Amino acid sequence: MLKRTLLPTLDRLLPAYQFFEQHQVTVQAAHQDVFNAVEEMDLTDSTVARALMALWRIPARIILDEVRDRHMSVRDFLQLVREPPTELVRGLIGGAPALEHRGGVSAETFRMFAEPGYIKLVWGFHLLAENNGDVRVVTETRVQCTDGETQRWFRLYWWVIRPWSGLIRKRLLASIKVCAEKDSKG
Repeated sequence: MLKRTLLPTLDRLLPAYQFFEQHQVTVQAAHQDVFNAVEEMDLTDSTVARALMALWRIPARIILDEVRDRHMSVRDFLQLVREPPTELVRGLIGGAPALEHRGGVSAETFRMFAEPGYIKLVWGFHLLAENNGDVRVVTETRVQCTDGETQRWFRLYWWVIRPWSGLIRKRLLASIKVCAEKDSKG
């Protein structure tokens, strides 16, 4: 593991992982306003995110055609944990459309899933109250590949998308900050 997480829920849902990213921002707003902004965020609202996702489809299709239907989309993210006003965790199991026919994905189903040929991704937000009244929002993403072949193709995919993925998260955090601070003042 690369860093000690601030999100113990992620340690329960996905304790072992091969890929990791973490970003944070400090927000000058009421804790509940910040949580509301995190909960209401939507990547599809971001022009940059939409453009980058469209661009990702090109290398993703080249890479992922080898591993049929294993790409992710924003609409695939499910809410796994919601503990207001401090934590929100979303996740997906990439390439597992058959799970919908098994009754969907609960936090426990997600944690236990281990079939080869898939990726498990968690994306968590943790809100920490600072001494001065600000709120620090930490977002952490973890990806676990369920077998070696999937890890090999995902490593290449991650190499291509990671800088852009980080940019989207940074822009998303900036958007959360603006929204929460506006709501706190309004």
